[in-house]
Amino acid sequence: MEHFRSILPPPVYPFQLSYADHFLGIGSCFVEQIGQRLIARKFSSFYNPLGIAFNPYSVALSLTRASQPKNYQVIDLFEYQGLWHSFDHHGSFSAPSSDQALAGIEMAQKAAHAQFKKANVLILTLGTANVWDHLAEKRSVSNCHKLPKSSFQRRRMELPEIVEILGAALEACFAVHPELKVVLTVSPVRYLREGIVENARSKATLLLATEQLCHDFAQVHYFPAYELLMDDLRDYRFYAEDLAHPSAQATDYIWAYFKNAFFDVATQTQVQELEKLNRALQHRPLHPNTVTHQTFLHQQLEYITRLENKYPTLDFSAEKSFFHQQLKA
Repeated sequence: MEHFRSILPPPVYPFQLSYADHFLGIGSCFVEQIGQRLIARKFSSFYNPLGIAFNPYSVALSLTRASQPKNYQVIDLFEYQGLWHSFDHHGSFSAPSSDQALAGIEMAQKAAHAQFKKANVLILTLGTANVWDHLAEKRSVSNCHKLPKSSFQRRRMELPEIVEILGAALEACFAVHPELKVVLTVSPVRYLREGIVENARSKATLLLATEQLCHDFAQVHYFPAYELLMDDLRDYRFYAEDLAHPSAQATDYIWAYFKNAFFDVATQTQVQELEKLNRALQHRPLHPNTVTHQTFLHQQLEYITRLENKYPTLDFSAEKSFFHQQLKA
């Protein structure tokens, strides 16, 4: 039989992952998709302590702040259009007062550092090789916070610069966690605002950088998220409406590939059981007070009890509360 698509065989990695592992994810929105799925399946996971990070500079900075927290002060912030911002952080950390902004930064940094201290798996996703330099401060920034474009200069990071900045951040991590396993990938999200040609050159630079980092560090392993969408699926029906981000179906496909590549058999079974529960949580009945739906709720609570007995280290209190609240008084 002829094949009408290029199926990408899963790589063979020198390790497998399980619920005993602790994950820290840093990178573009793709790492958030993976991070959300890990958390929903009750893995020990935390992602993007400084907010979403698109370029190698931002990823390296986020990794450094997770491993070596900085005591941010008001001098590290600036006020613009009624909000206080940090050039190191995503706009979700901006706030009407400097105290609020600093409190949010400190809380996220503490959580990230706590996860880093126990993490043995690091997931890094690079989205673009392009970075914005603030002209007045003569430094790269993670977020421009809608300041005038004239305040910045965009440039594409060179291959040696990317390898150097990420390599230095990784070396600092390995000094603390010599056994840390790093899953490195390039986001399949297309940065069309940069232009189709520039996006292709940017992705090519990132792909070469990941190859070099995998060569330089035995602990770093490449996961082909980019190739799965661009070459395996390779069809606009696997993109969202913006034709830039993967569709939900494509993300599920990449997640399934991730599971098959990294999880051992027991972990895959456990994940399937929790995914069954997650599907039940998404159920929205048209007639919640019917006997049929009430029976469904009792069945889910019984299923949770079985999961609690089988996996006593996992917390199902939120799920139990969700179903109990729907039961008739």
